[in-house]
Amino acid sequence: MHITTRGIVSIVQIVVYLPLIALALVLVFRHGFSRESGWIFLAIFSLIRIVGAALILILENESSPSSNLVTASSIVVSIGLTPLLFAVMGFLTIVAQRSPSLHMIRSKSIFYRLLHLAITAGLILSVVSATKLTSSSSTSSDISQANNFRKIAGFIFTGAYLILVALHLFCWMNKSQVLYHRRKLLLGLSCAVPFVGVRVAYTLIGSLQSFTSNFSPINGSIVLYVAMSVAMEFIAIFIYVVVGISIPTDIDSDKEQILEEQIPFQAYGQPYAGQQYTLPQYDGRQQYTGLVTGQQYTSVLPAR
Repeated sequence: MHITTRGIVSIVQIVVYLPLIALALVLVFRHGFSRESGWIFLAIFSLIRIVGAALILILENESSPSSNLVTASSIVVSIGLTPLLFAVMGFLTIVAQRSPSLHMIRSKSIFYRLLHLAITAGLILSVVSATKLTSSSSTSSDISQANNFRKIAGFIFTGAYLILVALHLFCWMNKSQVLYHRRKLLLGLSCAVPFVGVRVAYTLIGSLQSFTSNFSPINGSIVLYVAMSVAMEFIAIFIYVVVGISIPTDIDSDKEQILEEQIPFQAYGQPYAGQQYTLPQYDGRQQYTGLVTGQQYTSVLPAR
């Protein structure tokens, strides 16, 4: 069996993503199956990359590959960016939970739903485009339409990425409202987002050129493919997995942390220096709650 350079890259991907998908599944069981959590998309992405690498290996060793094999390989390779963006959306949702000023970053918010629909539309356009471009029965009109779909999908993914970067920066602007373990996830996002950006740029540039250009993951430059796609994806996923392992199962185990804008004193163990409160007039039956160096106590005064 003859193995080309692209085939070697595919073998490396399989070797790398097999343990990563196992770790991703552990994180899914640990942190939750909900798509809003983002962890499930790490497992989906790893599975897509394993299947895509296997298809490319088969494709590279076929002397006259069928159009169906070429189509399947192109589709699987092209859809990998979608779960990567969905993972970022999910992680931002986790970061924004319990933070009053970050209410727009919610899985049920209209804004977030529209963003989700836009990325899904980009996915559909990518699949349709790959199908038309690799089909043996495609006409010149189909090819032209497919190229337009590729461009639209590239712009959608780029726009979605820029919006996610802006939301990520907005979270940092309101970091005082983000609980401690969620800040770890936000920091992980900050480390991974630039690598995701390079991956998005690879897709955008490729969408503006022909299907057989240097930016094609199937037929293009192997150096560009490895440097701007394979390596960037692996680094981003690796960062997410490391962060997922480092944060506790109960991400709200730090819920006793006081959000700065909600409670006027600074920290436990510090003398109270917030605004003064006036207690209601005592009627002999009321219980009063106060703060003494950050500790809560309840006292009942005897009735006269």
